Amino acid sequence: DAFSPVFVSSVEDGKGLDVLLDSLTEIVPDFKPDSGGRSDLLVFNKLSDPYLGKLAFVKVYGEELQEGASLRNLRTDQEVDVTDLYRYLGGDQESVHEALQGDVVALGKLDDIALGDTLTDTGEEEIEFVDFPGPVYDRAVNPKSREDESKMSTALKELVANKATITYHRDDVTEEMILSGMGANHLEIFKERLKNGFNVEIDMTEPNVPYKQSIAKEADTKYRHKKQSGGRGQYGEVYLRLSPLPRGSGFEFVNEIKGGNIPTQFIPGVEKGIQEALDEEYPMTDVKATVYDGDHHPVDSSEMAFKIAGREACNKAVEQAGAILLEPIMKVKVTTPGDFTGDIISDLNGRRGRILGSDTSEGNTVINAEVPQAEVMNYATRLKSLTQAKASFQMEFVRYKKVPSNIASNILDR
Repeated sequence: DAFSPVFVSSVEDGKGLDVLLDSLTEIVPDFKPDSGGRSDLLVFNKLSDPYLGKLAFVKVYGEELQEGASLRNLRTDQEVDVTDLYRYLGGDQESVHEALQGDVVALGKLDDIALGDTLTDTGEEEIEFVDFPGPVYDRAVNPKSREDESKMSTALKELVANKATITYHRDDVTEEMILSGMGANHLEIFKERLKNGFNVEIDMTEPNVPYKQSIAKEADTKYRHKKQSGGRGQYGEVYLRLSPLPRGSGFEFVNEIKGGNIPTQFIPGVEKGIQEALDEEYPMTDVKATVYDGDHHPVDSSEMAFKIAGREACNKAVEQAGAILLEPIMKVKVTTPGDFTGDIISDLNGRRGRILGSDTSEGNTVINAEVPQAEVMNYATRLKSLTQAKASFQMEFVRYKKVPSNIASNILDR
């Protein structure tokens, strides 16, 4: 008689996972591939040990692996010598001389090894590696203390190295350190590994949305900065034109000064002042700033005076041109059993999403949409709730787009 065991666990705090993993080792049959007597290994993980250095964790698919064996990396076609062989059990590690079919062991002192590499003595066919999905759940991380801050970057680099499902980066707009994983529980486990393995404690919060700004129309202004308080004064006058550019163009500075009305050595000051003004609140992008005229004084003019004039001229121009708020748009691809298609599309529409279309793949429905990032910050949790955790999704940045006026006013009033 056959039966189907059911294990219950929590995605929030991981309760029940230990029972599931222990049961798998007890009831799942041993893997017995037909290796034909070869030694075939698959590299599935890499990490750095404080005492042993860089280690490559492998699954033994061949009949056995002996210390001292000479293998070939099919990716690089380079010879690999197995000189250091270790078995890990939890946090304990022991040196071994052989590994049998199905074993998971670590190899030391190997160079140019990557995740998914096949190491073999006589084989020519690569072992298929798991195609991991990319991270879909973001959190801003902050060190709890100054001591944690000094160690956090090194610890993150060590733990994230060669991990397909977890990444980190510094957001250029919000300047937050963003940790990305597969879900809340995944990042909580990572947080515990930082604490236990590197003695680094962090707080995790929902990231800020990296909004930007642009301008609605062209504007021409001028500003004269003049200050006299005894001795050498300050003087600089700038004529400035701001023009909107297509989305994704960034910032462009154009110098059209002729006849030396603004001496060449003061132009960098004008540009710095303009950039300061554009970055005062949300960074401003897709703007061309053209300086086309001005005036200077042979004694009182300086780079600082023109920096101030450029900044104030830009502030006036932005006010005339009308600032608009831009938000990042994400491309979302949801793969789901067909029964949940209607609920998912309805939910995406409610998140200001635009459905691009749907298709079928291997019995599932694939939904493609574009959704503002602000609306999918916690989408992983929502999708699990909608689909009984039977759906998955991928998400990537596409472009910036103007925020609707009613929503923009609420954001700017915060």
